[in-house]
Amino acid sequence: MLLVGTAPQAEAQVSSVDPSQQGAQDLAARLADKYDSIQTMKARFVQIATSQFMDDPERFSGLLIFSQNQYRIETSTQTIVTDGTTTWIHNRGEEQVLINDFVEDETSFSLTSFLRNFDEEYDVRADGQESLSGSQHDILFLTPRDDFSAFRSVRLWIRRRDLIVTHLVVIDLNDVTMTFDLSEITVNPELDSKTFAFQIPADVEIIDLRN
Repeated sequence: MLLVGTAPQAEAQVSSVDPSQQGAQDLAARLADKYDSIQTMKARFVQIATSQFMDDPERFSGLLIFSQNQYRIETSTQTIVTDGTTTWIHNRGEEQVLINDFVEDETSFSLTSFLRNFDEEYDVRADGQESLSGSQHDILFLTPRDDFSAFRSVRLWIRRRDLIVTHLVVIDLNDVTMTFDLSEITVNPELDSKTFAFQIPADVEIIDLRN
């Protein structure tokens, strides 16, 4: 009697689940697992920030290399390096190097850290598919569970063949929209031991902000 009585209820619960929502949850879990397993990554990037308060979009492009909480970002005007303990910022135009203790800032957007942990802090829903650069992508739309999150929403374009994010759009609490495009992505490349050690150039002003 117990088994007969509970079977229809269980069946009804399963049938009430939105298949697209279940698929989105599964994809989110696989994506987080994928990035948690990545030890190093190298990619070219383009970042564009827009807002109704900006006169013009802000555009940055360059090279991104990361390994866990270590990363190196190189653009035409700036190099940012952290070894997980110390951060160096070399502003070429000002001929200046800022040195500071590494602090993970929750108000800034760290792509790699975000993709390892997003499924714990955001609700996820499927948002269609799109072909980018000849590859099919699944799109996830994320909204924070915490009302005080630094971001209003995040949209991810996930390359279907290898679960790599190649495009994303982030909207922060100030309604600044940040769009990221990643290309020439290499997963787990061998990196030189000096990748995350910054060599301070000669004839620059050094501003040391460490405690």
